[in-house]
This record gives sequence, structure tokens and C-alpha cells, in this order.
Amino acid sequence: MMRVLILMLSFSVAGGTDRVRTTCTAEACLTLHLEEEQFEKAKENCVNNGGNLVTMRDDNEFQRVKSALLAAEDSILNSKVWIGLELPKSRCTDFTEELHGFKWTSEPNDSKYSNWKKKPLSTCTENRCVSISLADDLKWTDGSCRESAFYMCKFLSKGMCKPIVMEEPGDVKYILPFLEPQAQNERLTMLPHGTSAEILCGGSEDSQSFISFCLDKDGIFGWSNSERFCARNKKSCTHKNGGCDHFCSETAEEIVRCECREGYYLMDDQVNCALRNNCENSPCESTCIPTSTGFSCACAEGFQLAEDNINCVDIDECNQHICGKHRCHNTVGSYFCMCNPGYRLVAGKCEDVDECAESRCDQGCLNSQGSFSCFCHAGYHSLSENRGMCTDVDECLSKPCEDICLNTIGSFKCSCRKNFILAKNGISCVPDPTEKPQNTPSPDHREAFITKLTQLTTSFESTTIKPPSLNKTNTQVDSSKRKESFVSSWIFVYVLASVIPLVVLIVLISVLVIWKRSRKETLKNNNADNYCWVSSGLDKERKKINIQLNNLM
Repeated sequence: MMRVLILMLSFSVAGGTDRVRTTCTAEACLTLHLEEEQFEKAKENCVNNGGNLVTMRDDNEFQRVKSALLAAEDSILNSKVWIGLELPKSRCTDFTEELHGFKWTSEPNDSKYSNWKKKPLSTCTENRCVSISLADDLKWTDGSCRESAFYMCKFLSKGMCKPIVMEEPGDVKYILPFLEPQAQNERLTMLPHGTSAEILCGGSEDSQSFISFCLDKDGIFGWSNSERFCARNKKSCTHKNGGCDHFCSETAEEIVRCECREGYYLMDDQVNCALRNNCENSPCESTCIPTSTGFSCACAEGFQLAEDNINCVDIDECNQHICGKHRCHNTVGSYFCMCNPGYRLVAGKCEDVDECAESRCDQGCLNSQGSFSCFCHAGYHSLSENRGMCTDVDECLSKPCEDICLNTIGSFKCSCRKNFILAKNGISCVPDPTEKPQNTPSPDHREAFITKLTQLTTSFESTTIKPPSLNKTNTQVDSSKRKESFVSSWIFVYVLASVIPLVVLIVLISVLVIWKRSRKETLKNNNADNYCWVSSGLDKERKKINIQLNNLM
């Protein structure tokens, strides 16, 4: 129905050069360029001529573009045609938006209408541009902007003029604001404001030429120079209706007069007719828009024209997935989104809540679409009952140090005992090179010394040396000395044995020194008396004493 309305209002058809097809309506002109160009070159060509790449922000524009493509003489059914929709390098594909992050190359850059064939490529680094094709019923398809395709420009016009009607044969060349001069084409029935016409009347001998312009005359668009174009001296309604727009009549003086239908008035050129008030008593339910050829109805935002193109019906925006993955509730003339958890409604759209900006975590925070997650720094771990809180880890429990470990907040520190320092790895201990070594026997050496001392004592006690012959008196005195020496030695040994377990290092050294001194003095005394003490003499004395005690008993 919209296509029919456009055709009724504009009677627009294609016309132009060999490689350009032009279609004009009461609101704008569309030019289809049948030379393949890359997207940027196509956009530049449209802008340089005073227009922009065609847009499809609503169903009305969709129908206009489709009509222009169908009116093309060449077969372009399977050809791609650029439209002014692209994804700049500075933006990422966003499937929560109707345009998926793409922007129109002319204002306004956004629209709620979309007509995607499939989801575009997800990218943040590549320019992507949109093309259409009649074979896909003008569904949007994204692709590389470096590809080549036909393109269509859109030129907005303040108003339109009807083509010039000449009573006598002649030629007209129209110079549109955005194209090269166009030869007259009867099928080009609307010309935009600002168009100039080069008119040549008569034959080659008596030809006359002049220029006329499509101008705005108090809201009514018509050609300058109100005289009839190439008028004949003898006028007749039988030839092209006398040049009249509606009705033609002849007087007795063979003068042709033009008249208009009811509700119209004759313009200054005395040929064309225009509505006195295009929107007077219009049947439009909402808004009436006057045009040079009549009127059109329009609806408020959130509504669209019904099939009769007069009444308005509500648009169910929820069918357009306008809320993305969130719930949508349609209202009369509008809608509203009900956001999922982790999102909030901003300017009618659901935006992610940055929970990290609200200090939800004790330490680290990572925001994500619709949610967030907390993490702890090294040396800490999260509490299972409260994932946002972090507590210190006691690394010393795992014994990371070779010697001494000291736990700190978020870390630990190793240290060493006296005479040792930390190695470069901060964990191991190595001897301190500034400390002098001490001659302190090791535990192994102390045990070996005690074993050797015991062997020497046993060997000493068991050794028997024959003494020289002595007189009885000397023998008794010497025996008494030996008894005293023997008793003293055993007492000393017992005392020494009891002290060794208590003081390991110092006592062993002292025992060694004392034992050596004692042994020297004993040998010295024996040498002075020319006697050697042996254990066998003591045994004999013990036996005698025992015999005497037995006899007494």
C-alpha cells in the first residue's frame, strides 16, 4: 500500500543518464548508480552532489527504496547496493541494540527500525558496511567496506515541480541540482526545487530559447516565466489539452482557457492547478502533510499508518526485539524494558551495572555483563561464606623456609640462626662469611672421644707390671699409697661420669685436660719412687682381708 501511495503522489519513474536511474517523490529524489564502487567512494560521491547514501530508518523509506529499485530498467535482481549504514572502527558490534552498533552516515544516526538478514560479524577492529539486494527482499547484509557494489543516493527537496508542457514542438533540458543535464523524458514526472530548464522552441530557423527555474511561490512550487512555453499563435484544446493541467476550453476568438477542478486554483503560469488548502477537511486521523500534488497522512511516534493510509495503529516495539535479551512490555504508542538482574534502565535501555564502582569487593573486582566477580591478591584467600572478603594466608604452615619463618600480612619472611645468613633465594641459609670458625667438637666427635676415654681407662686398669723387689716396710708404705691413689681415681671417674650428660661440650674439654694432668702426676710420683702401680696388688690385699674376716667368723 505504501508503494501505491508513493506512486499516486509522485507519479515518479526512472530517468537519467545511462548509468544513473533517478526517481523522485514529493519529498525526495533517489538516484541509483549502476557503477560499482567501494563504500567510502560511493559515500563521497553522494555527499559531493549534495546528498547522502540512502537510508532505511522506517517502513516508509523501505518502500521508497524498493520502488526505486523496481523501476530501474537494468536487471539488478542479484546485485548488491550500498546503503548508508556502517560500523566504524571505533565501535564494537553490540547485539543489544537494534542496529547492532552500526550507525547511519547521515543524521539521525540511530533508528529503532532494523531489517537484518542475519547477525553481522562480531568485531571491534574492522569497518563493516551494509548492502541490500532485491533477491533478499532488501534484507540488510554486512560485509567488508572494501568490496564493490552499486549504490543509491538520497537528495531531500523542499518541494517538486511538474515537467514543462510545451504547445509547440521543442526541446527541454533539465539541470537537476545533483545530476548532469537530463534530456526531456516524459516519464520523469517530478522535478526537485532548484531545477533549471533550458527550453528551445521552434525549428532550427526560428528557434527561441530561454531558461526557467522551479521556485517556491508561497508554498506552491512552479516554474518561473508564467507565459506559456512555446505557445502557438493559434491555440487549440485538441493538441495536448491546450497545455492545461485539468480542463481546457476555447472561446469564439479561438482563445484557449485552462480551468481547474473543484478545490484547486489556476497557478500563475495559467496552465497548472494546485490545491487551495491541501489538508483542508483531510481524512487523516493524526497528522496531514500538504504536498505540491495533494497531501499525505502521518502518525505520531510509536504509531504507524494503517493499510488505508489514513488511520494510525500502535507499533508493537517488542516484536522488533528492541529490549534485546531483556523482557519487553508494549504500551500504547510506546514500550518499556524490564531489565535482568545486574542491569538498570537508562534512557529506555538496559545498561550493565558496574558493581565494581560500588566497592562490592574487599580487594580485587572484575565487572562483567550483568554480574561481577571478586578476587584476592597474592597472600590472601577469600572466605567461603563471604566471597567479597579476603583474609591473610599463613604461609609458614607450609614450612617454606629452611630455618625460621615469620608470617606477615599478605606474605612471609625467612630468617636464620646465629652464624648463618639468608641465601639469595630468600629461603635457604648459608654460613655467615664474616664469622670466625670455632674449635668446638661436634656431637660425633664428642661420642668418639668418650668411647676412646673408656677404652683407655679399661686398658689402664687391666695392665699388670711386675714391680721390683722391695723390703717389707717399703712395700707396706707403697701399698698404702696405691690404695689411696686407687680410691681417689675411682671417685674421680664416678664424678666425671655423672657430669658428662649434663654439660656436653665444656665438661668433655675439661675432662680431657684434667685426665691428662692427673695421668702426668701419677706417672711422675711413680717415677720418683721407682715403683709402678698395678691393679693386681690391690686384688691380693682384698683376698687377704677377706680370708681374715672369714677366719674370725
